[in-house]
Amino acid sequence: MSVQTGPGRGPNRPPLDVAARAAAQAALAGEVPQRDRLIEYLHRLQDAHGALFADHLAALAEAMKLARAEVYEVATFYHHFDVVAEGDSAPAALTVRVCDSLTCAMHGGEELAAALEGRVGAGVRIQRVPCVGRCDCAPVAVVGQNPVHQAAVEKVMVAVDADDRVEPAPDIIDFDAYRAAGGYHLYETMRSGEHDVEEILGVLDTAILRGLGGAGFPAARKWRTVMAQPAPRNMA
Repeated sequence: MSVQTGPGRGPNRPPLDVAARAAAQAALAGEVPQRDRLIEYLHRLQDAHGALFADHLAALAEAMKLARAEVYEVATFYHHFDVVAEGDSAPAALTVRVCDSLTCAMHGGEELAAALEGRVGAGVRIQRVPCVGRCDCAPVAVVGQNPVHQAAVEKVMVAVDADDRVEPAPDIIDFDAYRAAGGYHLYETMRSGEHDVEEILGVLDTAILRGLGGAGFPAARKWRTVMAQPAPRNMA
């Protein structure tokens, strides 16, 4: 029995080819491999090759001096990654992910996924996925990396037909423009003493603002409790 030693290797596994190692090195982009950057390297591999192929994952494990199982368990944990086993075909060129979590399901997510399966061609895959973090916009479909809010079949198909795979960048302003338009004005008046502490806490009392940690304590009561403690006061 032949045995290869070293990270990412095991008994009877053939050596990695040059192309796989080159793909892994391209994902590292000249960086010294860092364990906490693994997800970023996986994203780079998938963006470059359309999926995460077994030999690429093995080569990345070797380059990072990790066990293949460690890389594989991270890659398979997130639905954003498409892991292709040895001998399997790559997924369709475009994936439309339809959220099937509770909120989206209540807003017709399953019906949306089923209807899309009957509309798209062979080059598009419909995939049901867990929560995509946009529950306020349910149901949500993600065309490539482009989320479609309050998704309906025709709305999703417009993005599919136009090959709109990337979310448009939002209109933003820089910090100086925000300050010039009045940003942090209230904060500055508080710091200057224009509003005293009890006035601010009184507003919080009136607003009945509560924490969301489970107990639902009024925010003003918590702040008063902290203020009553001797200095130094630390917040974590």
